[in-house]
Amino acid sequence: MIYIEDKKVSSPSRLFIINFIRIALLLLLISATISIKVFTKKPPFPILPIILVLSAALAVAIVNFFILRVVKTKTAVYLQIIADIIVITVLVYFSSGAESPFYFLYILPIIMSTIFLSRKDTIYIAALSFIIFGSLSELMYLEITPFFSWVADEKVQQGTFIYNLIMSMIAFSSVALISSYYFEKIKKTRVELKKFQEDLQQLDLLNRTVLEKMENGFLTCNSEGKVISYNEKSRSLLHINGKSNIFKLFLTKNDYNEIAKISELNNKYYFEREIEDSILGVSVSMLRSISSFDRVFVFIITDLTEKREIEKRLKSQEHLALIGEMSAGMAHEIRNPLASISGSVQFLRKEMEVGQEYQKLMDIIVKESDRLSRSIEEFLGFTKVTPLKKSHFKLGGLINEVVELAAVNKQEIDFIKKISEDDVIHADKGKIEQLIRNLVNNSVKALKNKGTIEINVYDSNDDTYLSIKDNGSGIDKSDLENIFNPFYSKFTVGIGLGMSIVKRIVEEHHFEIEINSEKNIGTEVIICFKEY
Repeated sequence: MIYIEDKKVSSPSRLFIINFIRIALLLLLISATISIKVFTKKPPFPILPIILVLSAALAVAIVNFFILRVVKTKTAVYLQIIADIIVITVLVYFSSGAESPFYFLYILPIIMSTIFLSRKDTIYIAALSFIIFGSLSELMYLEITPFFSWVADEKVQQGTFIYNLIMSMIAFSSVALISSYYFEKIKKTRVELKKFQEDLQQLDLLNRTVLEKMENGFLTCNSEGKVISYNEKSRSLLHINGKSNIFKLFLTKNDYNEIAKISELNNKYYFEREIEDSILGVSVSMLRSISSFDRVFVFIITDLTEKREIEKRLKSQEHLALIGEMSAGMAHEIRNPLASISGSVQFLRKEMEVGQEYQKLMDIIVKESDRLSRSIEEFLGFTKVTPLKKSHFKLGGLINEVVELAAVNKQEIDFIKKISEDDVIHADKGKIEQLIRNLVNNSVKALKNKGTIEINVYDSNDDTYLSIKDNGSGIDKSDLENIFNPFYSKFTVGIGLGMSIVKRIVEEHHFEIEINSEKNIGTEVIICFKEY
């Protein structure tokens, strides 16, 4: 395509092809002229001048072939066409003018103009070719311009002269009109095709971008399960490539039967499958006669792992809420008699004079009543789900309060604090206090009232971290995975709800918790107060 308006040729390769054809045609004409000389005793025109003209034209064509690699303008095309007309005119002159067998070559520059120029310019070229050919023929017919011939001088017949002129005019004009008409349509079609290709490329880019940005996985396969296309989400979820077979990857026998139903009924099928640690929801539909495929199966894959985890948490919270309501009533029924028993025993111990043996039994009753009461309070705290009441507060001050209470009667435990009063977090202060208290109490239990507890608050990547580390008994690796389960405890004191409460508080705030522990070396619990 040539953009004439800006004087630029947009397809130089076409110029190279035209020049290559011109060079080939000139070589063919030279070969034909030499053949006439060899096989004809009396040639119809002088051979040597013709060969010289064709050789000169060949040299010009070869030079022009390299020039057009640099110059790609409308003027260059015009000069090339005019040069072709001049060469053809010289050939016509050397080969008897109106009776020349070379005058049909005028058609070639006309066709070249239809390729590179407008219809108007093509008509100008056709008119110029006819004027030059007609003028030369008439001058030679009137003997104004002498014949260049080595045969006997025979004047051109008037009928032949007129016939050739009329035929050349018809041929030149017909070629100009017909070829320019069709080439104009080809040019318009090429422009439309180019625009269509650009639109198609943009649409394809948009399609790929949308598929890559999808939250869901998208893939297609043929009727045998071989992958045709897929997006990045599908690749990350299923670890597939272009050679994967989807049917073998996660379809069961029942799924195969449902896929067969899709083929028959042209409906959709949904199933869920657990792959590695992910729960995937898969929707399958079928398309018929797409491209070269008789059937194409389309898979929409949704990662349900987080959703199922949220549902699990909601069910757990609902379960805990139900247990809480039941527990509140039961605790009320237990605490009142328990308080009465404890109070009565303490009154009897004070008012009655009993032996040492009975005094110890009364102490045991009071002590166990208090322990049971604390267990009930802890259980109620675990089952009672309350909304968060967030506020900004200083973490260091809260830690000091908790440690001060925990250090009472713990003379053989060293509390080492590396905290700052400037660390402010946004959370439910009451629940964070409960979290810290549970972690510190666990460390105290692990130390068995003797050892070191390090409490460190630091910042990293714009987040605040709390580390509570002890050199106590530590936790076995086999026990770490159960550490957050309710009622699971390796301590003899308590009912095993402390770490469950810690885990729940962390999840309610969308914070993060990490536990590092080795048996008989110690435990470190790290809380990340991540900002959202």
